[in-house]
Parts: sequence; C-alpha cells; structure tokens
Amino acid sequence: MPLVSREQLFAAFFFAVFLILLYQLYLFLSAFFAPLLWAAVLALTFYPLTTSLARLFRGNRTLAAFALVLAVTVVAILPSFFLGSVVVRETTRAYRRVHLAVQQGELLQLIEQLRASRLGGLWSHVAPWFAQFNVDLSELVLRSSNWISDQIVGHATSLARNLLVSVAYFVFMLVALFFLFRDGDAMAARLRDLLPMEREHKDEVFARLYATLTAVVQSMVLTAATQGLLAGLGFWLIGGFSFSVLLAFLTALASLIPIAGAFLVWGSASLVLALTGHPAQAAGLALWSALFVSTADNWIKPLFIGGRARLPTFPLLISILGGLKVYGFLGVFLGPVVLTILLAFIDIYRELYREAALTRVVVAQEPRDRAASG
Repeated sequence: MPLVSREQLFAAFFFAVFLILLYQLYLFLSAFFAPLLWAAVLALTFYPLTTSLARLFRGNRTLAAFALVLAVTVVAILPSFFLGSVVVRETTRAYRRVHLAVQQGELLQLIEQLRASRLGGLWSHVAPWFAQFNVDLSELVLRSSNWISDQIVGHATSLARNLLVSVAYFVFMLVALFFLFRDGDAMAARLRDLLPMEREHKDEVFARLYATLTAVVQSMVLTAATQGLLAGLGFWLIGGFSFSVLLAFLTALASLIPIAGAFLVWGSASLVLALTGHPAQAAGLALWSALFVSTADNWIKPLFIGGRARLPTFPLLISILGGLKVYGFLGVFLGPVVLTILLAFIDIYRELYREAALTRVVVAQEPRDRAASG
C-alpha cells in the first residue's frame, strides 16, 4: 500500500480542523440566528441606497452605513415596534369580542341571517359537510381566533418577559446591519474568492444570487407593506372596523401567500359587513380592495423589482408555508430565499456547466468524425 504523502496528511489535517472551526462558529452564531436573519432582510431591502449615500459622503462608507442604519431604525424598526403594540392590543380586544359573540349566540344569529339571505342556497350545500364531520362552527371560529390571539400575544409576551435579551438582540441586529451595509461588498468578495470555481462562473453565481435575493426580499416587503396600508385605510375609512390595524396586519401577512392571499382577509371582512346589515360598506370595501389592494403587486413588482423575481407559484407557496412551520415568522422570508438560491443554482448549472459539458463532447467528437471521414 502506498504511504500517505506529507501533502495529503497536511490537507486532511487542515480541512478537519477547518470543519471543526466552522462548526464551532455555527454554534456561536446559532444563538443569534433571528437577529442576524432580520439584519440580512433589512440589508437586502435597503442595500441599494448604500452606494448613493457613499457618493453623498464622498466615499466614506462608514458614515454612509451609520446614516443608513439610523434611517432604517427611524423609518422601519421603531414604527414596527409601535405597530406591534397596537396589533397586540387590537388582537386582545378582537378575541374578547369574538368570544363574547359566541357566548351570547350572535354567531348563530349570523348563521340564521346567512340562511335567509341570497347566499342561503350556498350554505345549504355547505352545512351537510359540516354536519358530516361533526364540525361545530362556533367552536371552530372560537378556536381559530384563540389560536391567532395566542400566536400574536404570545410573541409579544415573550419579548416583554425577556426584555434584556430582546434589547441585546436588537442592539446586535443593528450592529450586524451596520457591518452588512459597510462591508457587504468586501464580505461577498471574500466569500467569492473561497469558491472553487472559475472566475467568470463565480461572478455569474453572485450576480444571479444578488439580483434574485434582493428582488425577492424587496418584492415581499414592499408588497406586504403596501397592501397592508391600503387595506387598513379601507377597513378604517370604509368598513368602520374598530380593529382595522389588526386586519391590516393580517392582510399584509396574507399577501405573502400567493394565489389571492390578501383576498382571504378583505373578502371575509366584506362578507361580515354584508351579513351584519351594512351592504353599502361591504360593496365599497370590496370595490376598494379589488381595485387597489389585490392589484398592488401588479405595479409594485414592475416598478421596483422589474423582471428579477420570477418564482413558480406552487413551489413559492410550499416554501412560505414550510418556512413558516420550521422557522416561525422568519420562515416567511427565509423559505422563498432558500427557494431562490436553489433555483438560481439550477439555472446556473443548466446554463454554465451543462453547456460546457456539451461543448466538450462536441469538441471531442470532431477529431473522431474527421478520422472516420479520412
């Protein structure tokens, strides 16, 4: 048996220690996974402004990154904290309202009104399905509202209970965001240099990943914020709901789900208004939502994203729901990002490596063809 050379032994030792160190780094960073991921989401959302600010500050990227972190904190983070507190209050109030309506039989009265309305024929087809599976509609509504309330209030309670940890995570996220704004290009260049690929292939990989990642994150954030804001205006000014901020928040979350996600919220709200004796408000809310809320992504994506974010609908839905189950709310962003990276690598493999392999086959076949013809 041939002896292991000194170079092979060194390579085995080097990569073993390298993998151990990478694993240790993973253990260190795993405790800060959430703030790091939020910093990455914010960095990808606002990173295009870094170059403009760097030019404004005459190439001083440190000052540009600090100004951008301050702007993101004032414009996005602090309003999110205020919005979260309002959502928690309205969630608690809405849950109590639903619980009281179930106890006082108002839900049963609503069902009777539904049976007497023009939609009664549709209900006559749906009611046997509920009866077949022994589904108590009142209990179903109560449990659904209870689950939503527990999810939202539970996260807020956890943040309040672990106030010191939450503040530490918030500060860590801002620090990570600062370095991503300032040194993001240098970090990407160092990572690109580590890849065992040819330079043009590495440039292609990073260009594709940057374009698709920023497109996906920006499209999701902008679409959710815009649809939530427009829906909130409709719920407040047209529908007259006392918990319009909560409904706007749910609309923003639902807008992340493809195939009429926002419709699930504003359609249900319009139906409730119609069944409770407010047909004009129901029609107005439905018209406003159909014209402006559900069509917002049709002009947001071409205006801000262009043609960069083209993900297949069904895999996108699976990635969002799967990410939500595995990682919680962060999975709503992480799932599509993982899908984006996977599809980008598939496209790169198909366009670069497969074409290169076919080219090598053709080049190798030509001498044989010439020899055979000779």
